[in-house]
Amino acid sequence: MRWAEIVAAVSDESTDLVANIMIEEGCGGVAVTGPSVRASATAELIPQAPTPEWTRVACYLPVDDRLEGRLERIRERVRWLPETGIGVGPGEITVKWVEDADWENAWRSFFKPVEIGKVLVKPSWEDVEPGEGRVVVEIDPGMAFGTGNHPTTQLCLLALQKYVREGDRVLDVGAGSGILSIAAAKIGAREVIATEVDRLAVESARGNIHQNRLEHVVRVYETASPGDVAREVDLSVANIVSDTIIQLAPQLAGVIRPGGILIASGIVESRADEVITRLDMEGFEIVEKSKEDGWVVLVGSCQQSAIGFQQGPD
Repeated sequence: MRWAEIVAAVSDESTDLVANIMIEEGCGGVAVTGPSVRASATAELIPQAPTPEWTRVACYLPVDDRLEGRLERIRERVRWLPETGIGVGPGEITVKWVEDADWENAWRSFFKPVEIGKVLVKPSWEDVEPGEGRVVVEIDPGMAFGTGNHPTTQLCLLALQKYVREGDRVLDVGAGSGILSIAAAKIGAREVIATEVDRLAVESARGNIHQNRLEHVVRVYETASPGDVAREVDLSVANIVSDTIIQLAPQLAGVIRPGGILIASGIVESRADEVITRLDMEGFEIVEKSKEDGWVVLVGSCQQSAIGFQQGPD
């Protein structure tokens, strides 16, 4: 399969916003390299890549009939950022076509083991001694979002370590590579229901779940409606984007048991209040708010259970 590798040369100030734009426009994940990086697989794959004086934000999109529109929206939204007072630097965007094998080689240069609290996230090709008390999550991201290096994933992993209890039933909305589902299971959840809208992400998550030998704990569904496959969960994590969290808030309120926990992230700081307002309308009391590099994670306690989204399986 052919993929479009998209690289934006931008200022440090705008890096998180550009990354969020790419994710919202369909990129499964992003990789960021800073000015100090003088050589990378991306630079080798793209001779015309922007010079390293600027931060580079890279992502991948499948070459299909949606590509042209997605590229245009990314370019337009990046061009519009200075209107909000955010300096983007050159804002130059380059595109190169790559095959699956090229993509895999490029991604490996970005993905290194990372420790987040007691969780150690590592790719299968790296040998690491985890140390006593570490929870090891082995991930090959494929074309999906979730290596443990993005602030939103790290914030969610820290929150999972704080709020998941032994024997919990967990829902992971927008599972991506499956990293949060696997972490929840290894922390102590007895059952994890993972949902994804992207077929490639579903395949990636299932592969990683198999790699971690957790098929008996984690099930992955290709669906945009979590309420169709889950109910009465103790905790839900949704590391997606602000608009989708707002849209799914009624369903999330309906599938989380009263007193259960919602961990919501993928939220840029400028939209946190908007998301909080919507969650409050659906009966969530925000008990914790954390942020890192312009990204926010919200932890809400479900104070009531909505009616109408409890048709999922037991």
